[in-house]
Amino acid sequence: MRTLVGLGYSGWTEKARWALDHHRVAYQYREHIPLLGELRLRLHAPSGQRGTVPLLLDGSKATMGSYAIAQWAERQGKGSPLFPAASLPEIEQWEQRSDAMLRVGRAYMVQRLLQFPEAQVEALPSFVPGIARGPLKPMARMAALFLANKHEAAKDPEASLLDTVVPGLEQLRAGLQGRKYLTGAFSYADITMALTLQCIQPVDELFIPLGPGRRKAWAHPALAERFADLVRWRDQLYTEHRPVPVGPHEKP
Repeated sequence: MRTLVGLGYSGWTEKARWALDHHRVAYQYREHIPLLGELRLRLHAPSGQRGTVPLLLDGSKATMGSYAIAQWAERQGKGSPLFPAASLPEIEQWEQRSDAMLRVGRAYMVQRLLQFPEAQVEALPSFVPGIARGPLKPMARMAALFLANKHEAAKDPEASLLDTVVPGLEQLRAGLQGRKYLTGAFSYADITMALTLQCIQPVDELFIPLGPGRRKAWAHPALAERFADLVRWRDQLYTEHRPVPVGPHEKP
């Protein structure tokens, strides 16, 4: 059985899962644990590459990164194409824009995690028993700091959010022009840009479960109101095109 290693709350992991589920590719999901799982991740990463998630393991072969995994799913699976040839240059542009926005969103989420103790408790691995979760909050804080260092998070994520995510969402609004899809039909462009809204308004927990602490920490009410039309677009996209994920996400 193929295995997807990821972080349940990560936009990159969700992009990979959405593509795999869209193409009805069978796989099992394994949650990566920052800090504790780094060695295992490096051992499975493709030769010469720094280990990161999402990572798809298929026998002795490893595919790393949401874009590469989605393209792999396109070749292996069934269903309507997410990468139609005529739209590929446009899809690649949206993916680059999404990647930049998600990097800023990740830094913002890490910073907010450090500010909300209840979110730190929820971020602990699911195998930690309830009685121990409170005392082990420093473990979640250490993991957040590790991620910030690993991915070279911006020192001022709020400013970066305004400088990168806001213009990106304005471009998304302009690209849609009131339409349902960015390229005329549902494609990976819609998936990759839908996930950029996760750092201002988390999607329904049916798709990405988060406890109330993390949902509060990762919401940006002012931007969610400013881009309420795009939040509605994202939610409708999930309703119409997102299969219920195969296998559980990490439970909060």
